[in-house]
Amino acid sequence: MSLARANLQLLLRQKPAAGSIPLIQRRFASHDSHAHDEHHDDTQYSREAGFSTPFWRNTVVLSLLAVGFYKWAPSPNQDVYLTQWLAQYMTPRDFWAALNEKHLLLSQQASDNTILQADAKRPNIHRYRYPQ
Repeated sequence: MSLARANLQLLLRQKPAAGSIPLIQRRFASHDSHAHDEHHDDTQYSREAGFSTPFWRNTVVLSLLAVGFYKWAPSPNQDVYLTQWLAQYMTPRDFWAALNEKHLLLSQQASDNTILQADAKRPNIHRYRYPQ
């Protein structure tokens, strides 16, 4: 019998502590059904559902903002201040193209060197038994 199975059987044989049974019974006994809380008198009114609720107010405000942004936003061919500011701090494309090309050439050279070393063989040596 494995140790885990023996421990499981030992745990199953233990009786619950004397104080835990009333605690469990008290916990389940303290919970009652809330079905009796439902009242059927008409004294409470729900809020009026209409176009004056916060949902519709927020929808109208967001719609107006979207229309205003669409009308006064710059067209795609215009340079916006943010675009100009970002372009001022960006590195030119030519620099990155030259750097990438240099990296490609160095990587190719390193690959060629690795292949050359991996395929290298010692030269054949003809050893003579009596060279004199």
